[in-house]
Amino acid sequence: MSIKKHIYIALLLILILGGCGKSLPNDSVRITNQGEIIGVEREDDTYAWLGIPFAEPPVGDLRWKAPIQPQKFGSRFEASKFSEVCFQREGIMTGNVGGWVGSEDCLYLNVWSPAWSPEQLKEKNVPVMMWIHGGGNTIGSADTYYPTDLVSQHEVIVVTVQYRMSNLGWFRHPALRQGNSSIEDSSGNFGTLDNVMALKWIKENIGYFGGDANNVTIFGESAGGHNVAALYASPIATGLFHKAIVQSGIVSHSLIEDAESYYPEDGTSDIQSSKEVINRLLINDEKANDINGAKNLQDSMSLQELEVYLRSKKSEELLTAYFEARPKKGGMTRVFNDGHVMGEKGIYESFTNNNMPRVPIILGTNRYETKLFNMRNPEFVKWGEGEGVVATALSWAGITELPLEIPRPDFYNAVNQYSSDSWKQRAADSPARDLIASSQYDTFVYRFDWDELPTVQGLDFGLLLGSAHAMELLFLFPAGLDNTLVKNLVVEDSDSVKKLSDQMMSYWAHFAYTGNPGKGRSKDLPQWNSWSENTKYMILDSENDQGLIMVNSEVTIDSMMEDLREDTRMTKDEKCQTLFSLSYGGDIPEKSFNGFEAGYCLSLDYSDILKMIERTGEDNEQES
Repeated sequence: MSIKKHIYIALLLILILGGCGKSLPNDSVRITNQGEIIGVEREDDTYAWLGIPFAEPPVGDLRWKAPIQPQKFGSRFEASKFSEVCFQREGIMTGNVGGWVGSEDCLYLNVWSPAWSPEQLKEKNVPVMMWIHGGGNTIGSADTYYPTDLVSQHEVIVVTVQYRMSNLGWFRHPALRQGNSSIEDSSGNFGTLDNVMALKWIKENIGYFGGDANNVTIFGESAGGHNVAALYASPIATGLFHKAIVQSGIVSHSLIEDAESYYPEDGTSDIQSSKEVINRLLINDEKANDINGAKNLQDSMSLQELEVYLRSKKSEELLTAYFEARPKKGGMTRVFNDGHVMGEKGIYESFTNNNMPRVPIILGTNRYETKLFNMRNPEFVKWGEGEGVVATALSWAGITELPLEIPRPDFYNAVNQYSSDSWKQRAADSPARDLIASSQYDTFVYRFDWDELPTVQGLDFGLLLGSAHAMELLFLFPAGLDNTLVKNLVVEDSDSVKKLSDQMMSYWAHFAYTGNPGKGRSKDLPQWNSWSENTKYMILDSENDQGLIMVNSEVTIDSMMEDLREDTRMTKDEKCQTLFSLSYGGDIPEKSFNGFEAGYCLSLDYSDILKMIERTGEDNEQES
């Protein structure tokens, strides 16, 4: 079985969030700066306006340019269907591995609001929440997320947005900043600029929908969380939003030097380099036989020739080369520290510099983030042919194998504990500690712990996938909870799941209203305090387990090292292998690895671990 198909099962469990369209009611007509627009009636007494252009299509001469204002509508715009997704690898729901889907013409957003009549609308000025989807900044779309529950229960407006991805979204090369290129064109941060443009659209238009342009919360998960953090730190986004929620986000950036330099001899780099992408294009076009030949040819070409060459390439050619150019140690596609869209010191400066404009923020991760990725590793989980009702239900997606056994459950939990704790330390605890230390006291942290999945064909899916990366999305966008597949594979106790979902949406909405999750909109939930010396973060779990509880622990490098020393679930060699994996990716300092167990780890051979890391990295980059 292709390891790629393993991801489908996990994502099918998490992201079946859909709904269906209805009529075009006259009460949904709104007059915007672009002209008259009519929406559709949705579930739970809500309206949605789908596929609204917030920028001109970034095609032709506008590829690799900052987005520009869209043209006005020539007549009433029927916002009744989603736009095409931004160009990407084809994946979930289709099973067409290796194919392509979407378009470069994809800068559209969707607005969801309560179904207010024109008379009611005159009295409304409610908080706005802009959702930025995840997917490694290489896959994903706005149409996956249906926020009708959040909108109808808490009277907020939710805007879901799309943005350019992969090397259409983040790409720097000298050939692309010639002539009339603006400072934003030259940044290479086109995906970030798309999100800024969406915020500008909200500022100019959301009042026509009953939204408060002076009370905008940005929130997103995974790569979407990274993009929220990038906006939080971006000088050009200041004033366009007023609160931020970073869910399982990556809060680091890519260096502009790495973005447009050849890889060193060992092939390691932080990001796919534009020069290495061009090398792959030249090889794929049979203009060069190998990397050295491509490099020599590229070096002989003028910037003008390179620009013409790049702009002549089809979307699929560019993305094929992008994925083929993945370096060793390459990370997620991220924002560049260009000095304009993002400061030269990157995202993290916004957590330490109290001279920067900052707003209330929630940071959080899931208890076992990395189970979504490690469940696919045959070293940890055995896979085989499925059978019965579940296998039949999944077969339509091309999934013929299922997880059958976790040979060492304690070891599996241990491996995921340290990699997930490292994620929490970098994405939540350290930023929160630094924010508070620099006087940003409206800083709140959570850990999502829900893991009450059923046993499927003898395997405990709670152990396999519980509280994994992206699992919290089903609770914030619960439109899919009644889906038959979700009921069979995800939800055991629907009442407790529904209650936790309601509680989380209540906290999120109250934060959007006030900048403090407090006791939720219902004002009857446990008090969610800001990070402090006395209480650190809120655990989000169902009443069948821990429930909602504030705790005072935090993850640090020292605490992880101490836990690992005392862990009885691993041998000493396995502890070293775990540390090696974390240090290889830069998640822990090299000195922590070198000094562990008096230097014992330095004596071991990690060639097999390296092969596994590099193989897994390639799969994760492809699947994001």
